[in-house]
Amino acid sequence: TTTTTTTMAMATMVRCGVHAVRGGAARRRRGGAVDARAGAEASSATTTSSFGAVDGMSAETCEGLKRALAEDLTHLFDAKGIDAALYASDVSFTDPLTKYDSFAGYKFNIDMLREVFKPTYTMHDIYQTGPWEISTRWTMVMGLPAFPFMWKPTLTFTGLSIMGIDPETTKVKTHVDTWDSIENQKHLSPEGVAEVLKQIFDFSQTPALETPGYTVMKKFADYEVRKYDSYLVAETGPGVDVREMKDGAPTKMDPQAAGQSFNSLAGYIFGKANEGGAKMEMTTPVFTNSGRMQFVLSKDKYESVDKLPASTSAAVELKEESGGMFIAKKFSGIATDEAANDVEKQLRKFAARDGLQTSGPAALAQYNDPFTNPLLRRNEIIIPVSNFEM
Repeated sequence: TTTTTTTMAMATMVRCGVHAVRGGAARRRRGGAVDARAGAEASSATTTSSFGAVDGMSAETCEGLKRALAEDLTHLFDAKGIDAALYASDVSFTDPLTKYDSFAGYKFNIDMLREVFKPTYTMHDIYQTGPWEISTRWTMVMGLPAFPFMWKPTLTFTGLSIMGIDPETTKVKTHVDTWDSIENQKHLSPEGVAEVLKQIFDFSQTPALETPGYTVMKKFADYEVRKYDSYLVAETGPGVDVREMKDGAPTKMDPQAAGQSFNSLAGYIFGKANEGGAKMEMTTPVFTNSGRMQFVLSKDKYESVDKLPASTSAAVELKEESGGMFIAKKFSGIATDEAANDVEKQLRKFAARDGLQTSGPAALAQYNDPFTNPLLRRNEIIIPVSNFEM
């Protein structure tokens, strides 16, 4: 029993040590993991060293704090809220927009966000990143009030929370948030303010229709890394094959072929080409991928392919896309083949820069009907990647 206990304790210490090494490495990489955030690291290092701790927290303390903070952060924006007992009364909080030097101010900021912006918070991981430092990786999505923001923008941030722990009390003494989308993490840096304004004044519109679910794992200045859930589609061809786009290619696909594909899929969802004549709800987006066009089908209603009404058209195939990791870049305007080609080239360039390996053809996603003002349209290029790591 003593040997087993000792072995388990050693394993826990190794695990915490691995997290500490991994966390430090994570802040030195970009793309597959978070970019170096010099300002935040300097702040965190200063805070940790000021405590005077040399050996760092024990494995037991490390695991206990990780469990407590992971549980606490599930209540970040709900009615229960965070537990004051985990934080020093004079905890300092800094992110690129806000700064507080007390738990009361920290809590005020959280309550304000909850009431005004209705955020959703997803914690992806929690690990040790220093002798007395624990970090979390997260995604936060929030909306703005309908007045005066009538275009209903959605703001998405991903990043790292670096929490300095007081060795004497084992409470959070400092909390520094960094965003993946900016380099200058200093409070009220022009880059941070510009990032917020860019997202606020994104006028592209996403229809209030069912769409494939995904989580933004990393939001960089240039593109997003998303984890898609599986989703159902009705598929036929041809569509715009963005893999084969070349400079000087015609700006539009053959209208007759596009019309045939669209009409075949519309016949299926409107009940003219499925068994039982079931009329289905509209969804978004329309995907074109590898020369084929896809309409998304409601997974909330049908759950799986075998529960979908069978197609009575030889041109329409029903299938489930498995989801997975993708990089995505949004653009507005009319999604001509030339515009899609340009965005795909940019996206592949960013992936190569950040060490991400693309693992399949690009797809064009178009969210709006043809009558939507081109300036308000949401179009995207998405490409699967195989080696993304948090």
